[in-house]
Amino acid sequence: MAFFFTFMAQLVILVIQAVGIPGWGVCGWIATITFFGTNVGAAVVMLIPTIMFTVLAVISFIILGKVHRFYRGSGGSFSKAQDEWTTGAWKNPHVQQAAQNAATGAVQGAMTHPETQYSATPNYGYSGQM
Repeated sequence: MAFFFTFMAQLVILVIQAVGIPGWGVCGWIATITFFGTNVGAAVVMLIPTIMFTVLAVISFIILGKVHRFYRGSGGSFSKAQDEWTTGAWKNPHVQQAAQNAATGAVQGAMTHPETQYSATPNYGYSGQM
């Protein structure tokens, strides 16, 4: 069940990227077609990821259907999936401890290094003589 949930979320993200809603930071069909009126060269370059996201969304949908048919054909059911979900790996104390350590380390790292990644004024070592 966790696989289907995760894969379905991935499929939704791929569809959003393939559609390309303007202002969402993705270059899909809507954004690419809209951009043809602004800059044709950039719009042609935007077609590459647009086509790739579309192909990935279609392939992911086909694969999800095949995996679902395989799962159902092997005797899988929703109740078995729920059982798998309740006895998942996150119930393992070692996995829980590792996740807690990772989260703690991330929070401590964010708290001890509050400075920005880049300095306010870059130093290029230029002496000023030409």
